[in-house]
Amino acid sequence: MGDHPSRRLDSPGGRAEWPATETPPAAGAPVVCAGAADLYQWVLQCGFVDMADCAAVAEALHSPADVLAAHFETLLGLRLLRRAPHQGSVVVPASPEVAIAELVGPIELEIRQRQRSVQTLKAELSPLQGLYYDSRRARNSREAIDVIEEVDRIRATLADIARRCTVEVFSAHPGILSEAAIAESVPHDTELMARGVRMRSVYQHSARVHPRMREFLHTLTEAGAEVRTCEEIADRIIILDREVAVLSSRAAGGGAVVVREPSVVDYLYRGLEQCWSASLPLIDGSAPTAGYGVAGDDLKRAILRMLATGAKDDHIARRLGISVRTCRRHIAELMEELRATSRFQAGVLASSTGLLTDQTIAGAFAASGLDADDAA
Repeated sequence: MGDHPSRRLDSPGGRAEWPATETPPAAGAPVVCAGAADLYQWVLQCGFVDMADCAAVAEALHSPADVLAAHFETLLGLRLLRRAPHQGSVVVPASPEVAIAELVGPIELEIRQRQRSVQTLKAELSPLQGLYYDSRRARNSREAIDVIEEVDRIRATLADIARRCTVEVFSAHPGILSEAAIAESVPHDTELMARGVRMRSVYQHSARVHPRMREFLHTLTEAGAEVRTCEEIADRIIILDREVAVLSSRAAGGGAVVVREPSVVDYLYRGLEQCWSASLPLIDGSAPTAGYGVAGDDLKRAILRMLATGAKDDHIARRLGISVRTCRRHIAELMEELRATSRFQAGVLASSTGLLTDQTIAGAFAASGLDADDAA
């Protein structure tokens, strides 16, 4: 190879320079293919190559000229070849170690500069957190309670708290989540569980029969979440690492209340734990025919209890997280099953026959030996 016609320079002469017009390949671009590696090895053996003799080089390497030209560009972009000074078509090989230093060095420098900027911001802003809470305590005499009204601030605060979460997210959600809320929850929840964070969630029984909610809950359980359902949930609550609780604000404009006071968070956590213990596990609500499953009797008892107190349809529906139409259908089915002639009679009959306390509606009714006429 030493006599190859492309070795026309008596000496490389001087230090090869990197032209300012040439740039390294973009991130994610392929680095060195087999053909480019063969070309680099050949240039190393020759010492230098005149790219004007590309046809001769292509013949020597048994490679098409256009493919070889692309390999030259790749090696130039990766700093593995350099143009000799004052001889633009002549290239000389460069050390991969030097190429790495030139390509990676600026990136590492930028990373270090950004890391220093992050540390500087944290150092300057973190001491102000104490002043913030001191000011809050002075204004409302409550420790570490923050009322947030702006939607953007709520999202930013929740995202920051979630990033710091390492042990558990424990939550309760009333009613049916909106499509937007589901779409926003799925990636955040799955990311938390992928980090090893335990997730326990309580929903209302109505979530078992809502198609989109069934799909959503199935996605969560497949990712490792523990899901249960119950009759009623007063309001939304999220407790993270048993250190921070996020509640829905009752203010007219909505918002959220973030609680960090340990005694209050512990009280809320123990209350949610009781709700969890009384709730029914969601086996798998993904099947179209799943229905209420084990929660069916639970829902019926809740309706009967409220009927016995004289509650109206819309009030019952709101508390159970179902539509008024669905609520009326359940009431009609119960009245027919109990052979009751009025809503109040159905509630009284349920109470007198033990339907409100037994494990199953059918079992309690059969064990009582009574029918609707007897209870009247």
